[in-house]
Amino acid sequence: MMTVHLIRTELRLLAREPLTLIVSLAFPILLLMLLAASFGTGSDADLGGLSGADFYAPVYLSATIAVMGLMGVPTHVAGYRERGVLRRFRAAGVTSRGLVLSQIALTVTLALVGAVLMVGLGRAVFDLRFPMSWIGTLVSFLVGAVAFAAFGMLLGVLLSTARAAQGLGLALFFGLFFVSGGGPPPALLPDALNTFAGYTPMGWVINAVSDPWHGASWNPGALALLATMAVLSILLATRRLTRT
Repeated sequence: MMTVHLIRTELRLLAREPLTLIVSLAFPILLLMLLAASFGTGSDADLGGLSGADFYAPVYLSATIAVMGLMGVPTHVAGYRERGVLRRFRAAGVTSRGLVLSQIALTVTLALVGAVLMVGLGRAVFDLRFPMSWIGTLVSFLVGAVAFAAFGMLLGVLLSTARAAQGLGLALFFGLFFVSGGGPPPALLPDALNTFAGYTPMGWVINAVSDPWHGASWNPGALALLATMAVLSILLATRRLTRT
């Protein structure tokens, strides 16, 4: 019940100051619209014979996860720490585990809202093809969202200020996303760069979501890595909060 109460409280706070939420949801959607418009609706050899919208849709669904996990959550939680809110939570009897799980649940919910908006707009504007495997795409999206939300929570409790969290989040997101398929198609990038991207959490979530979307089998390797990332981040974030 405490976790549900925390989620409701966070939603009310977001409603009062919605700018961060709007930016987090709108940024990947706008990028998808721009790239899809640039490539047009015809197939492209550099995109594996897909249209721009069909190729980039699962990539930018992954961006919805990453932008919240790497920028939104760490900045929000570090701001709480900076203002002493985390201490007040503890004084009110909120457990470290409850706080971590509530932030993850809230982030996953918001990521799902962003995903629905993106797919709906893509379908309406660019006749986006729906996933070949709805179940595989949804499971991969949820695992990725939990992993990045948990990692963002870990960053937030480790960094002392919101400004530091925001700076690191921006560097991680833009440094990894545009070499992992979010910018130029992988077919146009050097093999070494594609190999590097495949070893990053950004590469894991993009591969995990893209494979079932395009009709390939699930990517158990990427899912296992994301699940491991989620578990470790939850444990470390909870331990850090308990000791703070």
